[in-house]
Amino acid sequence: MEYVELINQIVAAEQNACHLAQEAQEREAGLEADLAKETAQMRESYLARAKQRVEIVAQTEAAQAQEAIAALDDRRTQSLNALEQAYQNHAQEWVDTLFAQVVGQKP
Repeated sequence: MEYVELINQIVAAEQNACHLAQEAQEREAGLEADLAKETAQMRESYLARAKQRVEIVAQTEAAQAQEAIAALDDRRTQSLNALEQAYQNHAQEWVDTLFAQVVGQKP
């Protein structure tokens, strides 16, 4: 009878070991699924933050470009105004000088 009891204990221990192994495999599969889900969530969160930062940088650069363009436009306008003023102040003098150079005379 002791052999039967010993065999029953061995069979019970083996069944218990199989049950524990199955539970461990199920937990491992669950952990892998949770890990994959968490990884996907982290990736989505990172991409969302990256897109937001890229948008902020794009807006900032666009604003800086507009400011630079406005500054260049102001500088161009000032240069044109200065040239126009110089033309109004020296037009006849320039015409006389150019005429004299064309015909070979000294002004």
